[in-house]
Amino acid sequence: MRSVYMAILVASAPPFFVVVSVVATLIASDYSSVSDTMSMLMAPGIQYPWVFQLGVVGYALLVQFLGPLLYSKTGRGRYGALLWVLVFIYGLAGILAAVFRDGYDSAALLQFSEDDVHDFIARFSFSAVVLLIFLTPWALRHRERLRVWRYFSLAIGLFTAILAVPFEIEVWPQYLGLLQRCLFAATMLWIVVTALLLGVKFRESSPSQT
Repeated sequence: MRSVYMAILVASAPPFFVVVSVVATLIASDYSSVSDTMSMLMAPGIQYPWVFQLGVVGYALLVQFLGPLLYSKTGRGRYGALLWVLVFIYGLAGILAAVFRDGYDSAALLQFSEDDVHDFIARFSFSAVVLLIFLTPWALRHRERLRVWRYFSLAIGLFTAILAVPFEIEVWPQYLGLLQRCLFAATMLWIVVTALLLGVKFRESSPSQT
């Protein structure tokens, strides 16, 4: 598949997720976008939890095209393979986080509840995309034309890493949902910009890499 088509599919993932998330929020009763995390759109008592699950799964599948796109643009070497693996983990863990839902205490895996598994997988998925944001500019460090984008990536990576601290330790529990949405917005902005830059505006062949 040509880079431009992969880039368009990847860039469509965040808008798709946003639209479905808005629909899921509007039909969920007693839900606050400011204090409640997005995972709570699948929590017990929420009507039509499958709507948000659809958004997560659809996003995870569309974003998978970022893997081969990065692999191609980094020269199809070991660094590109590593980035592809991170994209795969990011998407797969996201799908599993939709399967194992937040707020359910029933046993799901050994002695761990469904809620425990969800929390672990969701953090694993987030860690994968943060690593992707930091490592992709390094893998493309020889591309002089991408200097501004590398600074942009560093800024996004630092922003998400710093903002993740108060989110994880719940410094402001009344704003937990808002913090998470800021994290999602930052990572998805990076995905859209990176996909379009590499796939649409930066089409020349990549140098070989060992």
